[in-house]
Amino acid sequence: MKHATLLEAQLAAYPDSLVLTDDQVLNAIRNEIPDWLQTHKFEDWKHYDARYEMGWWADTYYRQWRDLQTERHRAQWACWAFLNRADSPDGFFYACSKRDDGTYRYVGFRYGLEESQYASGSDGLTYTPQGESK
Repeated sequence: MKHATLLEAQLAAYPDSLVLTDDQVLNAIRNEIPDWLQTHKFEDWKHYDARYEMGWWADTYYRQWRDLQTERHRAQWACWAFLNRADSPDGFFYACSKRDDGTYRYVGFRYGLEESQYASGSDGLTYTPQGESK
């Protein structure tokens, strides 16, 4: 199927897509926590068994580990966004797969008219529309 615009191509593939400005993507990167970390528990931490040796420091180390994981993912997302924008200045960011709570499960970048011409390398990045809580 031939599409005249990138938006038509995106909506044909993912009808619930929301076009995002660069600023919206940047804010999402700054504010979002990777989806897998949102449900991560202290008991699932790989150093959980060492909590007795760490004593009361275990909670602090776990929080620091979570913060480092979050910042690492934010840096990866920022790199992904920058590279996509630099490689395809005419493309656009989008969010799709809206959940019942109003958040979007996936954030991607459309760069071509073919159905497969999009980049989805932002694993774990979700989008919460401004003014709505997560």
